[in-house]
Amino acid sequence: MPEIAGHGRAVVEFQREVYETNFPGFVATPQFLRDYSQQLRTALDSPAEGMFVLQDGRETVGFLWLSLISTMIDPCIGYIKNIYVVPELRGEGYGKLLLQFAEDWCASQGVSRVSLDASCCNERAIGLYEKWGFKTSRVRMEKAIEPRTPVDGSEESGFAEEVRRRLSARLD
Repeated sequence: MPEIAGHGRAVVEFQREVYETNFPGFVATPQFLRDYSQQLRTALDSPAEGMFVLQDGRETVGFLWLSLISTMIDPCIGYIKNIYVVPELRGEGYGKLLLQFAEDWCASQGVSRVSLDASCCNERAIGLYEKWGFKTSRVRMEKAIEPRTPVDGSEESGFAEEVRRRLSARLD
């Protein structure tokens, strides 16, 4: 599978669908796409990252971004940061091909476990990952809140200031 070089424009454009589909209400602005492009360029220089494209003939039809990460419980695991197949080719085995490639790359880096995140609204992808042997190990929960401006005009509320003071005292 070829590395990303020369395919960056297609990969960045794929992100419009990835983010707008998996994060309801999100709009992939030109600034977001520029920032994503910069992240790709930075990752290309990292020995702990692997970026690959899937081609059908001369056309870029998929993308895989892999990384080696450490966690509090694992010194090094493989992490699928992004996996994508163009909509018209989904269900044709390309996702499985990318997952097998991801496993092989991670194993060749000396890790024995690979993980990924999936949006709960992407049931088709979750089904593929489960069929491939991925298991749910954590659940990330979110709650939307209204940002507030502190009443006194300071940078943070009195409550936040008090919490910071108490945490600082405990850490000292």
